[in-house]
Amino acid sequence: MLYIYVGQHVIKALHVNKSLLGQYSVQQSEKKFSVQLLKAGKVAHTDIVASAIKEVVSHLTGGAAKEKQVSLILPQEAFYFFRSEVPNDMAPSAVTSFMKEKARSVLPAHLDNVYFDFVGAENETKRIVSLYAIEESTVQGYKDTLQLIDMQLVALLPDTLSYYKLFEKTLRKGKIEHILYGLYEEDSISAYLFDSFGLLEKETFTAKLEQGKGVERPLKKIGAEYEEKHLKINRLILSGTLSDSVRQDTFTKDVGIWTNPLKRILPHFYADYLKMLVPIDTNPFPILQFDVCFGALIFTVENKGFSLLKNTFSPSLAVMGKSVQKKGFTMPSFRFSKEIVLFIISFGGSFLIFTLLTQSPAGFNMRLPNFMAKAKPTPVPTAVPSPTAIPTPEVKKEAIKVKILNGSGVPGKAGVVKTVMKEKGYQDIVTDNAETFDYKITEIAVKKGSEHLGALVKAELADYAKDVKITILAEKEKADIVVTVGTDFK
Repeated sequence: MLYIYVGQHVIKALHVNKSLLGQYSVQQSEKKFSVQLLKAGKVAHTDIVASAIKEVVSHLTGGAAKEKQVSLILPQEAFYFFRSEVPNDMAPSAVTSFMKEKARSVLPAHLDNVYFDFVGAENETKRIVSLYAIEESTVQGYKDTLQLIDMQLVALLPDTLSYYKLFEKTLRKGKIEHILYGLYEEDSISAYLFDSFGLLEKETFTAKLEQGKGVERPLKKIGAEYEEKHLKINRLILSGTLSDSVRQDTFTKDVGIWTNPLKRILPHFYADYLKMLVPIDTNPFPILQFDVCFGALIFTVENKGFSLLKNTFSPSLAVMGKSVQKKGFTMPSFRFSKEIVLFIISFGGSFLIFTLLTQSPAGFNMRLPNFMAKAKPTPVPTAVPSPTAIPTPEVKKEAIKVKILNGSGVPGKAGVVKTVMKEKGYQDIVTDNAETFDYKITEIAVKKGSEHLGALVKAELADYAKDVKITILAEKEKADIVVTVGTDFK
């Protein structure tokens, strides 16, 4: 997949190619242009933008230069945006209708000509849904631009969703924070304001930097402006090419806002994703330069149901139902899985065969074979011995060696299960990837004679995976329990 970010004067391209081992070989390219590429989020000139994209992609090598499918990332100004609190007891199926009605009272009148989708986040007391919409004419402009260079638009994403994904895992449960995400570049600073539920304001703060004066002064000014509005910024997350040179302690003091550099966040909270990136050359992946593309990669992996190319407000088109996830930042579109379709076909076929076998319509004479009836033996009562209680072996969880393998294909899943197992009392835990990522059902493997351990862990994980499969573990395995996480683990 080719992730392309188009800004006012810059284009960034990130090509990712997933291997069978779940890793992504990556290469990237960027170029700044003196001409204006966008105007109010729309293509300023089709031919110029097409040529610019082609030039940036031409610096990629191998299959990346021939990639045709594009996930496009655009500045927030290209999208309409609003958010609303949703009643906690509202059924997921009613959220779409609720948000559509809200949108008609907030957004412009020509809503029948826009695509939309929404994402949601919630804590114990509040549930917030954020809606993003983009005009069909704007989307068509980008499609026409890509078609000129033989590319196809397959996904569309606001840059603010990419940025939010890069610090979402740092949010503390139950605490509401106001967070400024800033991009510190060579001659400018730009920032979006978020809170714990997502984007708070669609407007971006932008300031040109005076030579030799640094970035502290404009950031301190914006913090003071929000203070006047009785809104305190709790954190400044600093990214961009020059953020790597910032000293956290002195910068925090000079700006007056606690500063959290992105380069410090990623190794602690997104290590699983970073390990999956394999640059085609020996140079480290420039994460601070391509943060918007990296965030888009994480978002598309974790939010497969989100799409700004399908749903419209047109009353003639049915809107797909949504299901809210309590953890995470998405309300994915509902789809029938392959397993459900196969089950329905299988059930229908079985029912038809049963009907043919049990009924004999005219012209169809099919009988089941008759068997000789056998005399039923007279049962002889047998004394039932009193059951002997078998003591349950004592389990010392802290001494049990547990290995957790991620077979779901979802990055970070093994870490989630590790946290759950820690809460259950297990201490000696290691994580790794499974040999394949096509496990649909979570499996628990234990050594012969230790089946009680499998039953114990299965019961402890029942809230997360109901149909766990228990298998026998090889004696040479050093671990006592091996949990292979499937896609069923919630």
